[in-house]
Amino acid sequence: MKVIHKDLDHNLIKILPETLDDIWHLSNIIQPNDLVRAVTFRTDDQATDKVRTKKASKKKMKLGIRVEQVKFHEFSDRLRIHGVIEEGPQDLGSYHTFNVTADSNDKLTIVKDEWKPHELQRIDEAVKQTSQSFVLFVSLDNDEATIAVLRQSGVQWITDIPSHQSGKQYESENKEKQYFGEIIRIIKEKMTEKTTLVIVGPGFTRDHLMKYGKQEYPSLFEKSLVFPTGNAGMNGVHEAVKSGVVEHVAKENRVVMETKIVDKVFAEIKQNGLVAYGFEDVQRAIEASAVDLLVIADSVVRTKKGDTLLQQADEIQSDFIIVNSMHDAGKKLEGLGGIAALLRFKI
Repeated sequence: MKVIHKDLDHNLIKILPETLDDIWHLSNIIQPNDLVRAVTFRTDDQATDKVRTKKASKKKMKLGIRVEQVKFHEFSDRLRIHGVIEEGPQDLGSYHTFNVTADSNDKLTIVKDEWKPHELQRIDEAVKQTSQSFVLFVSLDNDEATIAVLRQSGVQWITDIPSHQSGKQYESENKEKQYFGEIIRIIKEKMTEKTTLVIVGPGFTRDHLMKYGKQEYPSLFEKSLVFPTGNAGMNGVHEAVKSGVVEHVAKENRVVMETKIVDKVFAEIKQNGLVAYGFEDVQRAIEASAVDLLVIADSVVRTKKGDTLLQQADEIQSDFIIVNSMHDAGKKLEGLGGIAALLRFKI
């Protein structure tokens, strides 16, 4: 993400999202009642003659909409910002939707009544993460391979590749080369200079792929890692993330960090340690200045209670982390009501 202009005296920030992770960050930054300005296309209001049979043309224009709804569509890599037009050359008071994607080069100006600390922190984080690497997983066994990407927003499935292997040894050897060839074709499409390849799965197929890859495509597999898991598929990917195998190559990755912190919360709960969870217990801990780290789900941040807790934690100079409720760690946290805190001392 690039910050093109920042004027906090007028509560205005203009940004350019560059990756899918930037789109996800924006879904957590833009809130109802914000004013968002962008260049978009809308039906020309001059094309309103009812006798016309031609389809009305769309005209490029700059609009400002008062946001009512924000939706992140993970599988279409799209952010939809819906609201009422307040600024523009036409249709004031009508509804419009901005469709923002990472490759559309859409600059957005966001104006808020007040920028909250966690929103500014998320923008800083998104800017910093532009230069960081991401992890490409191949999770496979003898029957099928799953390819997935570890992003800041979570683990994103890309595709499944069947092996089509038979029981006959000669045919099986040929099919294995075809199987690996199809996997490597997808790897080539997704790999960049900032990508780390991690191959996981049960049995020996993962090692065979690594050996084949290093022989046939040494530069592609030069910095790849192999890790044994009990499962293939997406279960194997999640197992690898939880194990910490990618931590040294993706230590700044948000999913890795959030998973580690939520696991710490549950470990403290298990031993009746320095932890509080649930709104009332966490609020009491904040009032006692006992909170070292507030752990809160993004679904709770959008509520009045969640916003209140963040403000109170900021007043006592407690750190906080907002956990994405779309991945496993976030779902576990939601099981505790979406709010927990690691404490400085017991209360």
